Amino acid sequence: MNAHIRLQIYLFLLAVPLHLIWEVTQIKAYDFPETSLTTVAIGCFVPSLGDGLMTLIIYWVGWVGFRDWQWVLRPGIRGYLFMMSIGLLLAVAVEWNALYLTGSWAYSERMFIVPVLGVGFLPVMQMLLLPPVTVLLLQWIWRNRRTVK
Repeated sequence: MNAHIRLQIYLFLLAVPLHLIWEVTQIKAYDFPETSLTTVAIGCFVPSLGDGLMTLIIYWVGWVGFRDWQWVLRPGIRGYLFMMSIGLLLAVAVEWNALYLTGSWAYSERMFIVPVLGVGFLPVMQMLLLPPVTVLLLQWIWRNRRTVK
């Protein structure tokens, strides 16, 4: 398998469980019926796949912008700021769409709303923090992986 495809698979497979943990822990900030942890985890799985896709979108935009498919392996300050900027844009776009255009979800009284953006603080923080954390994990795994021959 090509190294650049493997890198993207690793990125997605690392991002999804991190986002799933975040989604499950923030569920009380959403208007979601009280239920079991299993039901919550199942309900959060599909959004976590979307979050994994958003992580890949950040990667792909960076690939084009930096003209380097390995940019996440050595992003530097510029790369991390880029991840956070694109993550912020994606978070605001997804939240705006879900809250105001489609009504896909709603916040509970526990969600702090970012005044200027009109969206929840937690989903914004999620996309500011988790893509860089995912990349740090990817870097560690990429450096320590064993090639099977």
